Amino acid sequence: MERRLNVSRAAIAILLVAWASVASARPPMRGGPAGAAPGARLAQRWEELSPDERGEAMRNYRRFQKLPPEERESVERNYDRWRQLPPQEKERIRGNYQRYRGMNREERREFQRRYEEWRGGRR
Repeated sequence: MERRLNVSRAAIAILLVAWASVASARPPMRGGPAGAAPGARLAQRWEELSPDERGEAMRNYRRFQKLPPEERESVERNYDRWRQLPPQEKERIRGNYQRYRGMNREERREFQRRYEEWRGGRR
């Protein structure tokens, strides 16, 4: 159970970074697509989003609304931290996320194993 919880936390952390770059916690979307090309202009207004992006933002928003209050607050804090990052750091994180998304199941397992080892040494 503990391992599943740690894996879930790691997965949630990765998804939150991606989520923060895809949509804010509430429409209109303040971020941009996680896989946006470096230097690409990101949509800042709801009206600028494509129908698919709007749908994804609304799904994220509904998921956010279902979270317990303490988790919503955590998402908000993480999003605020994301917004304060320098553009170069955001691009680095987006690149890491894209690499993660490109991994097959076995590569993700190996990544997770190494992450757990690294995290265990930091406690």
